[in-house]
Amino acid sequence: MIRLANKFDIESIIDMLKKYREVAPLDTMKKANNKEYIEKLITEIIVGSGYVFLAEKNKTIIGMLIAAKFSNVWNPDARQMSEIAYWVEPEHRGGTAGYRLIETYIRRGEKLKAEGEIDFYTISKMVNSPDLKFNKLGFSKLEETWVK
Repeated sequence: MIRLANKFDIESIIDMLKKYREVAPLDTMKKANNKEYIEKLITEIIVGSGYVFLAEKNKTIIGMLIAAKFSNVWNPDARQMSEIAYWVEPEHRGGTAGYRLIETYIRRGEKLKAEGEIDFYTISKMVNSPDLKFNKLGFSKLEETWVK
């Protein structure tokens, strides 16, 4: 089952973000440990600046997709929604949870576009993530991000 997160899910979301952080290919992310900041960010997203979709199996949270809505950096008149974290617990990968999270994100993005709330939505993939074929889901490659 996929559902929207609520304030009672914040601890579970933070636990998954810690696991996400540990496998991140960027040392700066590994040092992210400001629980107060993360709680505030997740709360703001849950109450309206985005969405936290949760995958559940037998009433246990096994994955998440966090997305934020904001004005585009290049065109403040354009609104976008961007996935900022996508995680499925390792023991549940290879099943349907990850696909169902992405599918839910796409459905929400299409609904928001149709309602004129956003102009586009994006999804990203870290270099060490599985080779997900987002183009097969209708996405087109926009950019690559490099870090030094």
